[in-house]
Amino acid sequence: MTTGTEDIACENPWTNTMPPPSYSSTLTVPAGPDAYREGHHVSGFPGGYFLIKSVATGKVLDVARGESVDGTDLILYDNKERSLVEGMRAPETDNQVFFLDVEGHLCSLVNGLPIDVEGNKLVVRHHRPVTLPFPNEFSHPLPRFSYDAWNRAIRVKYMHDPSYPVPSTHPSNQWKERDYVMASVPLRALRTVSQAAAEIFGTASSFFTTGSLGRLAGTAAAAQVRSGDFDLREDEVIEEERAPEDEIDDSPLPHRNVRILNLPVGWVEKEGNTDAGHRRKWEVISLLPNRITTRPQTRGEVSS
Repeated sequence: MTTGTEDIACENPWTNTMPPPSYSSTLTVPAGPDAYREGHHVSGFPGGYFLIKSVATGKVLDVARGESVDGTDLILYDNKERSLVEGMRAPETDNQVFFLDVEGHLCSLVNGLPIDVEGNKLVVRHHRPVTLPFPNEFSHPLPRFSYDAWNRAIRVKYMHDPSYPVPSTHPSNQWKERDYVMASVPLRALRTVSQAAAEIFGTASSFFTTGSLGRLAGTAAAAQVRSGDFDLREDEVIEEERAPEDEIDDSPLPHRNVRILNLPVGWVEKEGNTDAGHRRKWEVISLLPNRITTRPQTRGEVSS
């Protein structure tokens, strides 16, 4: 005897959707008592609490305003506490301290919440219910962060296509061939009227130099992308089209933005010593549990 539930199930649009995997099934660390230590070894981050310092700016990763609201941005900010001893640090600086939880997620000490990537920004993420089709922008496995002490890069590993394309029977795997890297964003100081005028005249005079017409056309096109019809913000300038003036980072403001870049594999060899490559370098500084603990060398710190 049938109850009709079979027919109802066939009419349910979700029955043909594969159920989402459990979060534990996405773990890359082994199960067992040594999983916690092994997870830190694989990630490149130390055990315990640590700071993440930008080599280019000297500023540290910071949960903006120390908030716990879902989607709160992470930024770079001046280091607010010089002590590296856990018990001697001011509690209000906990928003600049991070750790890896037992599942290998990068988390903030100030709220204990994991860090996610939203678009190309780092954000605080609350745990959310599963929604279909899975994964999607609202519901997805959290990304994994890893630190490469050799080139001092912090990478993001996704368990899915981070662009969240429309479900397809023939999905593209090109996203797996990209390198997702954390980088600081330069911030230029506001220019005075005289400085702006000098720059305008300097640009105009370069127009008349030999062979400058072609280069000027390319510069104008890039400028149009940066500040013309598309109206890109300073932190949204396309990485490959960043002009020399976009690399200037002389603002006296205490904060900088931080972004996740989608780069081709092999960028380290091509751009490792450029300004752009410098902005992708980080130091990971372990906190000490007490004053008598010997301070380990900072990860990413050059030995003398």
